[in-house]
Order: sequence, then C-alpha cells, then structure tokens
Amino acid sequence: MSRRPTGIAASPHCEMVAAAMRRLALALTLAVSLLPGLASAANKDLVILNSERWIDTLKGTVKNVSADRAEEVVIVVRLFGEAVSDARSHKRRPPLRRELGQQTSRVVALDPGQEAPFEAEIAEKYRMATSFKFEPHAIWRTGRRAPSKGR
Repeated sequence: MSRRPTGIAASPHCEMVAAAMRRLALALTLAVSLLPGLASAANKDLVILNSERWIDTLKGTVKNVSADRAEEVVIVVRLFGEAVSDARSHKRRPPLRRELGQQTSRVVALDPGQEAPFEAEIAEKYRMATSFKFEPHAIWRTGRRAPSKGR
C-alpha cells in the first residue's frame, strides 16, 4: 500500500508542473535527436553506390534516390592520412588521422533513380592518403514547369 502525498506535494499545481516538465524534457530530447537528420537530409538523397581507388584516381557511381531532379551534382572527396612531419616526430603514438585535402568531381544532372559514374583525380601531394570520404552535393529542382501551349 502506498502513502498519499500530503502538504504542498498533494496540490494540483505541483502535479501540473511536474507533468509539464516531463513533456518539456521529452520534447527537447526529440528535437535534439532530429537535428542531425535534418541537417544532412539533402546529402542522403545522393548515394555513392560503389567506389575504388587507383594510384592517382578515385572512381565510383552516384545515384539520385530522391523524387526530385539533381542538377549541378558535385562530389567532394575528403582525403585523410598521416602528415609527413607527424610520422617522424611521434613514433610512439598512433598516427593522427588528419585531413590532407579535398578534390572535387562534377557529374551530369541526375533524374530521380538515375545513376552516373564519377572520377576524381588525386593530386600528387594527396596520394599518401590512407582513407577518403565522399560528400555529394547538388542543386535540387522540385517544381517542373508545365509545357506551354503555343498560341
């Protein structure tokens, strides 16, 4: 058997404030969890299907999975690795993964569901990169103009 609250804890005002605080905490938690998804929603519409690295080139295929047309598609390749000066000065520590630079590649406009190959040349100074990350970007055209009737 539980005891009933007495005094100020039994007041309806205290119960309303406690319920409002629980709702506020839930709303804030939900809002914070949705922010990263909203910030990267545009990049999720372009998907890198496959990629491969050659000595001086990164090749791959990008696909438009949105319902809108992607124009001016650009693939930014961020190259990561150990800087040459870090290799000599920190022998005991594991190498830091540092961004060495970026390369870009332009792709043709993509209709919904369309795929296109891309190729990004790796500059000589970035060829020591040990890993890379793709960031696809595009300008989206949502509204289609109705064909005008010739009068």
